Amino acid sequence: MNDRVVTVASFDEPYKAHIARIKLESAGIRCFLSGENFVSTYWLLSRADGGIKLKVWQQDVKAAEEFLRQKKSSSEAGKSDEAEGYDLVCPKCGSENIDYERFSRKALMLSILLFRLPLTWLKEKYKCEDCGNVWE
Repeated sequence: MNDRVVTVASFDEPYKAHIARIKLESAGIRCFLSGENFVSTYWLLSRADGGIKLKVWQQDVKAAEEFLRQKKSSSEAGKSDEAEGYDLVCPKCGSENIDYERFSRKALMLSILLFRLPLTWLKEKYKCEDCGNVWE
């Protein structure tokens, strides 16, 4: 038996990682999450650490990757039918992977460094996670 553990996916948000873990477990693939506490505690450094990692055993890697790819493509196919009623899409690339920025991250970090207080300046902009386009 091969006891080697392999990372098959990584996530920035804990809820996305748990959804993927639950889907793999429902398919009978043994898996676990690594780095969740670090991301929850030090959320500003989550990308430096690689985020929350979904790990499976070596013998289940191909099945896990195929299952995650299959679920992603089927959910994308379902989204195309619902996209007509969903009005928040990127004007540049048409993606629905949108993040709402309520404050400037640079100003937040600067205020923490200078004043040791997280002062936020409202920004209220949308950012496409796929192409990086920012708009109001």
